[in-house]
Amino acid sequence: MSAPQCIYDVRFRPPFAGFLDCVMYKNRARTIAHMRARDMSPFPALESLKLEDSVKECAEANVTRALVSGRGPNPMFEGAPNEDVLELTRLHPDLFRAAIAVDPLGGETAVKEIRQYAHNKMVVAVVLEPGLLTTPAYFDDPRINPVFEECQSLDLPIVGMFGPISGPDIGFADPLPLDRVAGLFPKLKIIGAHGGWPYVTQMLAVAFRRPNVYLSPDIFMLNMPGSGQYVEAVNLYLEDRFLFATAYPFNGLQEYAAKFAQLPFRKGILPKLLYENAARLFSRDQ
Repeated sequence: MSAPQCIYDVRFRPPFAGFLDCVMYKNRARTIAHMRARDMSPFPALESLKLEDSVKECAEANVTRALVSGRGPNPMFEGAPNEDVLELTRLHPDLFRAAIAVDPLGGETAVKEIRQYAHNKMVVAVVLEPGLLTTPAYFDDPRINPVFEECQSLDLPIVGMFGPISGPDIGFADPLPLDRVAGLFPKLKIIGAHGGWPYVTQMLAVAFRRPNVYLSPDIFMLNMPGSGQYVEAVNLYLEDRFLFATAYPFNGLQEYAAKFAQLPFRKGILPKLLYENAARLFSRDQ
């Protein structure tokens, strides 16, 4: 299968530094079982755990940009600190861009941190995962508002995780809090990573009524219940706010991109989905 041209992967975690401590690389048998359950296949870097193999895969799959996201300390998942993510952008400035993670409840400290990172043009987004905190919070917790206000002021998009393991229970995937925040901060661009799965219809309703909401279903876009609804929404009203993501290493680049290109999207919109929407959203990247 051949991959389409010019791809911006907005959820990419290569085998590097802190990412190697994550369960997705430490327990490769689990990751491979997850892939096979979705009829996807392992790939070389998952075996070698070498960054250069992932970079080579990007070139072979025509991934010309890849967004790597930091993750702060939390009791649920390991993650890469912002320093590791920024190091990737220094090692491969033509390929990687960074989404830096801050403490959603950090108040003025988090605001100052965002301002500091915003001077770096490789930083194109901010990651907020309040459901992963030691004391989990929902996305519309008013204590997060200073961070939302700062990102809106700086025109830095927010990446929020809305999937089945976005918190201690499945309720943290519910997009209702996202709807409320998008309404309260109408100029703030918010990306719903994991696409709100399994609340697919509800998340698509939020995206329908909130023009500042973008969706990136990643893992749940292919071979998963409800995935056809994302395609239907893209063909109707979401073509300019849909972002391609592999959730690497849970999908191999070439296989995922080739299968994605075969989905029944309207003729002519694939370049938007694969690259153009992300390039426009992360405009500091231009």
